[in-house]
Amino acid sequence: MSRSRQEHALTLVELIVAMGLTVLVAGSTAAILRGVAGARLRVDRQTAVQQEARAALEAIATALGNAYRSTEDDWLLEGIDRDAGDLPADRIRLFTIGRETVRRGQPASDVRECEFFLTQPERDRPPVLLRRTDPTRNEQPDGGGVLERLAGNTVGLDFAYLDGTEWRKRWPTSLRRWPAAVRLRLVVATDTQPRALFAFGRTVNFPYRPPPRRSTGE
Repeated sequence: MSRSRQEHALTLVELIVAMGLTVLVAGSTAAILRGVAGARLRVDRQTAVQQEARAALEAIATALGNAYRSTEDDWLLEGIDRDAGDLPADRIRLFTIGRETVRRGQPASDVRECEFFLTQPERDRPPVLLRRTDPTRNEQPDGGGVLERLAGNTVGLDFAYLDGTEWRKRWPTSLRRWPAAVRLRLVVATDTQPRALFAFGRTVNFPYRPPPRRSTGE
């Protein structure tokens, strides 16, 4: 075999090797890019879930901080202890002070009833956190209020009530008094695999304040 043919054969071998390496590098690069894109998507979804949960936690804390504490017969605080599987699914209902428009064009009071609870509209989806606001404090048919979605992917809602020296899991209306503090915890889950759980908590204090005395006619 002549020298020129040998050089030509080596060139073909090198070309085949180079093409194989190019395909390998391109495949590896595509796999890396897919992995980076998937990781970025997971991070973005986790961030969105956490931001929504923080906003929901702030909404609950604000309602508690603005709780309407008036005469003995004109206030409301009820904490209901419930579970959904291994995680808490509590409810809380109270009178709070707010000036946001609830029903456009409809009469509303500064003192309105608020309730926070979990519900699961779709069986194959995580629960969502809802807020029910009744701005009228009227009986039916004006009662009920308006439902708002505060956060999705909410798998746990937990309240605890400080009664002097111990924390209680429920606060029935029959107690007829306010706790010293309310501790709330919100647990949310990502909708990506593997699923990640994030918990957010806050404590709202209620300084002792005796109810005002009722005025009596002389």
